[in-house]
Amino acid sequence: MRLIHAYEQMAAAAEKGDAGGVYDAIFSFADVGLETVENPVLAGILQGLMPNAQRLQYLSLVVNRKRYLAKLSYFKTIVESLEARDVERGVQAMEAYVASEKIYALASFGRHRLHG
Repeated sequence: MRLIHAYEQMAAAAEKGDAGGVYDAIFSFADVGLETVENPVLAGILQGLMPNAQRLQYLSLVVNRKRYLAKLSYFKTIVESLEARDVERGVQAMEAYVASEKIYALASFGRHRLHG
């Protein structure tokens, strides 16, 4: 499963403190999800949002390197949820991950100061 491979890459990069490796693995993970979108309009919208998501993710990674390992728990839960076919748990993990990244999104618009 490509998600498992992306997660394993993310974990290895996080252990090394490799921001670029974590970044690449996060977007490998996201690419798998985007490939499953069957609605072409939604797929186009999501693709259009990717450059902003990539900038925000990069900001999150470089500002707070201590969080690499903490990020892993969200992705691990998503993989486990998919394997168990527990959609609700997977959705909760995705929502929790997005919420954890919110401060970096707000900071990019100058609404919060980051302390890393």
